[in-house]
Formats: sequence, structure tokens, C-alpha cells
Amino acid sequence: MNNVDFNLVRRDAASPRSVGLRLAGAVCFIGWQAVRLTCCAVLVLVEPILRATLVPIAFLSFLVTLLFGFLIGDPRFPRWGMLAFSIATLMVYWLFLGLMSLFMTLPPSHDH
Repeated sequence: MNNVDFNLVRRDAASPRSVGLRLAGAVCFIGWQAVRLTCCAVLVLVEPILRATLVPIAFLSFLVTLLFGFLIGDPRFPRWGMLAFSIATLMVYWLFLGLMSLFMTLPPSHDH
């Protein structure tokens, strides 16, 4: 068999340094979970407000751009700026969703 001195292994596992490292790791983990859950709660509460404002603004600005910029063809209408504004508002919402996904752990999908 293997000639391992199990007394040395037990002594190393219970050394004050390893206990301190385990304790520090546990405190960091609990602290991270507290920060993560707090951020997640705030983001979940803010998300419906942002969805109710940013998505309609993006859609309506896109419709106004189609109507005045391309169909009517008003030469003074800033069609590319309005189109960029519409895309930017959607991108802000998508970035917010990406930020939410950093703090949330979703269960695995069972769509087999």
C-alpha cells in the first residue's frame, strides 16, 4: 500500500492557518451572497419600470422615424439620429438585462 502518515495529514488540515483561510473564505462567500441578493432585489424591482418606459420609447421613436424620415421624407427630420436613438434605448435595456444576469443564477432549462 501507500506509506502515508495520516497523523501529518490530520495535523495540516486542523492547523490554525487553514482554519483561518476557511473562515475567511466563508466570510467572503457570505458577504458576496448578501451583496448579490441585495443587488438582485433592486434590479428586479427596477426592471418593470425600465421595460415599461424604454421599450415603448424605442418602438415609438422607430415608428416616427419610419413615418417622417422615410415615408413622408421630410428633409429637416434627423432620420439617422432618431434611428440611432431608437436602437440606443433598446441597447440600454439589453445592457440592463445583461447586468441582471450577472447577479442572478437561473435554474437550468429542461427543454429536452
